[in-house]
Amino acid sequence: MLKKTPPILIIIIAITLACNSNADKTTSNATSENIKNKNAMYQDTLTQILYKNLKNLSETGKIMFGMANPTTIGYTKGPKNNDIEQSDCKDITGSHPAFHESDFMWYQEDPSFKEYDLKAMKKAYGRGAVCGYCWHFRGMRSNEFYAKKDGKYTDDKDLVKAILASPDRNTNKALDWFLLQIDTLLIPVFKELGFPLVFRPFHEMNGNWFWWGSDNCTPQEYIKLFRLTVDYLREKGVNNLLYAWSLNVDATFEYYPGDGYVDILGLDSYEPGIAPWNSEEKFIKTLQALTDSAFSKGKIAALTETGCRKDNELFRYVDQYPDYWTKHVLNPIINDKKAKRIVWILSWYSGDWDHDLSGQYYIPYKGIDRPNSKKGLDDFIKFYNAPETLFEDDLPDMYHK
Repeated sequence: MLKKTPPILIIIIAITLACNSNADKTTSNATSENIKNKNAMYQDTLTQILYKNLKNLSETGKIMFGMANPTTIGYTKGPKNNDIEQSDCKDITGSHPAFHESDFMWYQEDPSFKEYDLKAMKKAYGRGAVCGYCWHFRGMRSNEFYAKKDGKYTDDKDLVKAILASPDRNTNKALDWFLLQIDTLLIPVFKELGFPLVFRPFHEMNGNWFWWGSDNCTPQEYIKLFRLTVDYLREKGVNNLLYAWSLNVDATFEYYPGDGYVDILGLDSYEPGIAPWNSEEKFIKTLQALTDSAFSKGKIAALTETGCRKDNELFRYVDQYPDYWTKHVLNPIINDKKAKRIVWILSWYSGDWDHDLSGQYYIPYKGIDRPNSKKGLDDFIKFYNAPETLFEDDLPDMYHK
């Protein structure tokens, strides 16, 4: 027969259990918060300040306009031009975009472009812009970033699996090749620039067109690849990066690398409200889900790519949809209390590669002469003048507390 526990001991046990329960709760919360802020452990002070200021923007309803390679790829003076003071955007509005994103692909292809593109990035930062990089990463064997060429899978279809097959780069040729690209291409740029940068690798993974996409690796394999990249950069002392993770069209989170590896949750979404697969309702619901997830994690969200592309030879913008930037992008976003929490909207670059006005453009350019071009110009200026949009000349100081 068990003896009854004395009343005083019962009180002591109850107090102890309560304290332990509270301690466990505190530890759990602290651990959760540490995971959310893990990146801050690896970021220099200036990068942390930029992130804080981006978070502040998300609470004000102000949204930066960004563009891929705005001063080094353009319609007016041709792609890969070295007039780094000019941009199609500035020609029209008087200001460059607030966010400038380049692509490591260009540096692999053209060392001369790398030279003046780096100068352009330094100039943009000096003017107060936010800068970053994506990476259309060409494969080990095919030299293609797409998983298919001429309708057939390339030799890099299983490249993610090969990279992850063994952690020993001395025996795993694919891993050694992969890390060598980071060693020779990425790290020197990150360290030469030195200032805070957004890095957006392995985007649109829930689509099936890239070798890191849904047809070619599992969500678990993708997550391992993303984490491998971030961990390696941290190990090499790169501490000036904010990491962006960009979905394609749909808010699906099985590929999410984890709170300790992502600062910015992004969405690439073209032709919202125009393409049959991307209705305005779907576009906004996806942004709602993205910003909800970002805010629950202590992160920020962005529309990391958008635009209105040609339909074969038909220029839908500006011929059919001259009001793309206000009607299909800005207005739906700012009229939704959740969607408007994004911190930037990024247009892809305008490039007339053959110098015959057949190339794709995403914003109007100086001298544009097409059906509805005047309406398109007026609409983009309206987009620029909207109180919610920030261009380079509108930006507050993003690098001070």
